[in-house]
Amino acid sequence: MSGLSVVVPVRNEAENIPQLVARLTPVLQAIATEHEIIFATDLNRDNTLEVLRSLHRSDPRVKTLKLSNAFGHHVAVLAGLAVSRGDAVVVMDGDLQDHPEDIPLLYAKLREGHEVVYGVKERKNESALRNLFSRTFVRLMTGLSDYDVDFNTSMFRIMSRRAVDELCRFREREPSITGLVSVIGLPTTKVLVTSGARHAGRTNYSYWRQVKFAIGFLLSFSTKPLRLISMLGLTISMLALVYFLVVVIQRLAFGTPVQGWPTVVGLMSLLGGVQLLALGVTGEYVARIFLEVKRRPLYIVEEKIGELGKAPV
Repeated sequence: MSGLSVVVPVRNEAENIPQLVARLTPVLQAIATEHEIIFATDLNRDNTLEVLRSLHRSDPRVKTLKLSNAFGHHVAVLAGLAVSRGDAVVVMDGDLQDHPEDIPLLYAKLREGHEVVYGVKERKNESALRNLFSRTFVRLMTGLSDYDVDFNTSMFRIMSRRAVDELCRFREREPSITGLVSVIGLPTTKVLVTSGARHAGRTNYSYWRQVKFAIGFLLSFSTKPLRLISMLGLTISMLALVYFLVVVIQRLAFGTPVQGWPTVVGLMSLLGGVQLLALGVTGEYVARIFLEVKRRPLYIVEEKIGELGKAPV
């Protein structure tokens, strides 16, 4: 299929999906001769799947890829991309914080010759605490990532067929779409888009899930934590050597008695904490190696609603 595909990962979004489709359809009809809307979902506590079935009966261009388990938000996106058939593919969230009316802006920029066009929110309609967490995450990841990643972007983006096909070749257990696009390195640009508010329901991204995602991203796209641990160990060793020399000189040259108990306890506690930290960071990397070498399927499709493309092996 030529034309335009839209991939929307959803979970517990039954109240938002009908309005999203109602706003998407006229936008896509105006800019593409053919289009499809692919919802990627897994486990829902509401009637999201029933709503998607009903929408497909009304419009066959509304399709669904139902995964058998909660494989993760970004895995659901990859699954949707794998079965998309458009020459260009839009990825957006299903809570209407991404405005469908901004898709023509992304599409026009893509046609200028770029392979990936990000939507950058002019402002974020989130709480002050969540915005603070987001800014902290951006600064931290920018400093620690081994790749040139623009973290000041959202999931809202459009990609060429070439970029999508390259992205689908990655089979990592804990993928990040933004990180993987940066690894691909195809021509990329940004467009300023509107930041909408969630239409209904509550966000699926709790603070704990955001922290887990940040840790997962860091361990997947950076080896700097290991280097920092090595530098910390070297620094502590040098300081310990200097302290030992000072104690020896004080004792031999000036006869100053060594106050042992507080010093020994303090140093042992410090070194024990550093060792546990080092083991923890190393263990996180080893755990990811353990998961990768098993070569389990990235996801399992339980049900397809509508005609979808064949996912690459």
